[in-house]
Amino acid sequence: MKAIMNIVLTCLVFIVLIACGGNGGRKTDSTSPAATPTKIKSTDEMLDYKTEGSKGVGAITSFTHKPFDAQLANKGVELFVSKCAMCHGFDRTLVGPSLDGVVKRRTPEWIMNMMLDPATMLDKDPDAKALSKEFASPMISLGLQQEEARAILEYLRERNSVTK
Repeated sequence: MKAIMNIVLTCLVFIVLIACGGNGGRKTDSTSPAATPTKIKSTDEMLDYKTEGSKGVGAITSFTHKPFDAQLANKGVELFVSKCAMCHGFDRTLVGPSLDGVVKRRTPEWIMNMMLDPATMLDKDPDAKALSKEFASPMISLGLQQEEARAILEYLRERNSVTK
């Protein structure tokens, strides 16, 4: 199932690159996901979230850190492919920033607030404002519920734990 989802995600990324005419002159990672073997770390080695830093602006003010939930991550990959993959990748910058290492750069509250209410974050959060200046298009509302954002976050946690 994960292999199929990775193939679908890769195809979507290439479609976006073709449709958007490339990467807009931004620097990209030259390594290809197909050329670089990946290995998921064991659950014991699963990358954990950043705990200190901005929580962002929005409904998510705290986050309970739990052990990795593979079932939730599987739901998250499906949501990611349908809602996020057109603008975000992991190995390169697309319309929006690369999400490689995002769970180490941003707190889970910040990430979820950005997914749930990007307009408020872009209006009131200094980090989101600064980040948006690097991209031509602001992030749009995805219409996600909190449980869906949490599932995508768990997928980001898993995906960011891939070793190369």
